[in-house]
Amino acid sequence: MPARNRHDAPRRAVGLRRVLAGVWWSLELAVRRAPAWFLLTVATSVVLALVPAAQVRAVAQLVTASEQDGLRAAVLPLLALTLLVGLGQLAASAENLIGQRISLRLMLGLNARLARIAASLPPGRLKDPQVHALLDGTRSSTFALSRSPGSVISALSSLLAALALGAAIWPFSPLAAGLVVLALIPSLVNYAWSAGIQDARFEEAAAHGVRFRYLLDQLVDARTGTELATLGTGPALAAAAEEAHSRMSRIQDRLYSLLLRGDLIGGLITSVLLGAALIAVLAEGGGAAGVSAGVLGVVAGLQATRGAGFAVGDVISAGPLIARFREVAELAEEVAPQEIVRTAERLEVIGGSVTYPGSARPALRHASVQVRADEMIALVGVNGAGKTTLVDAMLGIVALDEGRIEIDGVDASTLTFAQRFAHFGLVTQEFGRYELSVRDAVALGTPRTDVRDAEIWAALAAARAESLVHSFPDGLDTMLGPQFGGVGLSGGQWQRIALARIHLRGAAIRVLDEPTSAIDAEAEQEVFAHLRETAAGQLTIIVSHRAWTLRGMDRIYVLDRGEILESGSFEELRAPGTRFSALFAQQLSGG
Repeated sequence: MPARNRHDAPRRAVGLRRVLAGVWWSLELAVRRAPAWFLLTVATSVVLALVPAAQVRAVAQLVTASEQDGLRAAVLPLLALTLLVGLGQLAASAENLIGQRISLRLMLGLNARLARIAASLPPGRLKDPQVHALLDGTRSSTFALSRSPGSVISALSSLLAALALGAAIWPFSPLAAGLVVLALIPSLVNYAWSAGIQDARFEEAAAHGVRFRYLLDQLVDARTGTELATLGTGPALAAAAEEAHSRMSRIQDRLYSLLLRGDLIGGLITSVLLGAALIAVLAEGGGAAGVSAGVLGVVAGLQATRGAGFAVGDVISAGPLIARFREVAELAEEVAPQEIVRTAERLEVIGGSVTYPGSARPALRHASVQVRADEMIALVGVNGAGKTTLVDAMLGIVALDEGRIEIDGVDASTLTFAQRFAHFGLVTQEFGRYELSVRDAVALGTPRTDVRDAEIWAALAAARAESLVHSFPDGLDTMLGPQFGGVGLSGGQWQRIALARIHLRGAAIRVLDEPTSAIDAEAEQEVFAHLRETAAGQLTIIVSHRAWTLRGMDRIYVLDRGEILESGSFEELRAPGTRFSALFAQQLSGG
């Protein structure tokens, strides 16, 4: 038991520090993103906090005046009380509308900031499972985060209301005033205690939540959902999603059960304190005016106490979410503009080795590859041979454990992310299907903002997609994909759009990983013919499983289990007894 106590104290301290840090972050966010709306929120909240205390004083004056001088003397206090009631209603309505407006503005700002953070990350970090989970979890919490500043202001407003009520009741019953203020403490202690509990269980519940959302995305996405339906395994994935959600719910149920007990205990203590305050008012209220005003003040104090508890609870609940968003914000990297490098003389991999964490053997072992300007080389091998790892190493997506990569004699590891990627144009099997206009989808190939339509058409022609786009109803302005009412494309048509992006980019080193896997044979021949025509001055690296596409390669590297077993021309490697001839035996036998 002593060991547990020593552990719990730091946890509570961490939880409290996180809450205070979250409060500061929330207020700073509101001031920075929407200063005018923030000031309006503060102003209406202060008015709303002081109105109950003013009503207590107005009731006391009303009762005193009516007792001493009759109804005529009570007109002014009655008018003041009426105006205060109306002011309270107006302030409450204004606070609600202003709160919604500032929350919407903050949510838009948070989403925009999250998009900029994601855009600043290099591919290697985006592929990190922990980073991906962090981004995904934060993306789903921006609505709750946008409400956090309002919760902080509401909590402070409720505290101010309770203190103001205590001051208003003091002349009639100092004891009741003290008890009203003291009634805040059980709620605050209870929610401070709950902060540590929620913080301790947040990560576990969040992990199951991320898993649930991932599985749900696979079921509702058009491509993966169709595949699962044809396989008849959608229900199995749905069951896995339900299990992940159930685990998250069980953790949350246990958490809320504990919190409910804390609420009941805290509510009981608060009720006892406020009941004692009512007794104190009756005992020392000093006449009808004191009793009336005191009872009103205690009842209003109950509302303020409850409001403070709920608001503080929201602030505490947002603490872990704010901590995760701040963690995501720390991931952001400075984004340097890319200036596309259009010419290069040589790319060389020298003794490159890569071993992934947790793997027993290297995915790439002492690989050496060279490609020069005007050359087209190919990487071939079975799945898992190391082709993708080698390509990712060239791009800098994965780091080498041994060896180095040089671009024109310069160690690529000394280049920044932007400088390195500026040399490359990349098309992979998992190319992006961006549901934008044709113009915008192709223009994504370059960071330039001054791309002319003539360049777009030239890139489409190079990718053998010009006639396709001419057939669209609005040409370059045609929306692609069904999600926003655009035209539907086949896999091969999407692939041609991806190839057009690389042609528009015009980088010195073209890396094409199965660039025509979804294109028919005739169109594939046209695409590769154009790649050879435009190879002058560029370095082209092809990953392919089709033998005929390799015929015109200057050099072919054959990988197996992470090692380069052999290299040479197509004619050299097709000789009997080579690993290449074994890999492509069936295709080669067919001509």
